[in-house]
Amino acid sequence: MLPEVFEGRLEDEDVYIFIENWKNEVLFAEAAMDLGLDNKEETAYQLRKARRTILASAFEREFIMPRIEVDSAEVQAYYKENVGRFIRDRDEVRCLHIMVTDSAIAEAIAGLLDSVEFEELVERYSVGSDIEGTDYYAREEMHPKLANAAFSLPEGEAVGPIETEFGFHFIKLLDFAPKGSIRELQNVRENIYDLLIERKFKEIYAEILDSLTTVKNVVIDTAAIMRNLDSDD
Repeated sequence: MLPEVFEGRLEDEDVYIFIENWKNEVLFAEAAMDLGLDNKEETAYQLRKARRTILASAFEREFIMPRIEVDSAEVQAYYKENVGRFIRDRDEVRCLHIMVTDSAIAEAIAGLLDSVEFEELVERYSVGSDIEGTDYYAREEMHPKLANAAFSLPEGEAVGPIETEFGFHFIKLLDFAPKGSIRELQNVRENIYDLLIERKFKEIYAEILDSLTTVKNVVIDTAAIMRNLDSDD
């Protein structure tokens, strides 16, 4: 049975490759155990190390992560207190984008450009389109041909086809944001959320680690470690 993490993400050919690799790995692992290789000093050490790593990750996932919460009020507060961090240092544009590789389809879209809403064309011709999730991009982050078109378009206007090595493109300029303008909260909300999650994780991680160090009475003999390192040299 394919692990849940891969369900819906792999094409048929990828599934066969995954199964073949998994089968080979199982066969070699069992052959190694038949030969007693799992009892060899280096292998046993690597197995213990892998077990520690897996258990530590499980502890973080099952015990630390559920304790981390960030609500919208915290995100808004961070945005207000750090608004200077969200000032653009260069001009940016936000566009809707269609790309096709078939020239006949590109011609069909071009014929509809003046009579059909661009948003409808995106939904009709773009795979995985996300009209609401369109990001802002600087000129340097775009293909030169697309950047030249996007940064010369009036807001609300569309153009295409623009041919590149990837295919035929159509773009509609939704917004031009000049250098020095402030990114709106809705455009940086996810970044702030991730930052606050990471910050809280580090805080809780440190608290739990200090507590466990005390409870488990962990003492690190630095001198002994250095002596072992010197002896290895």
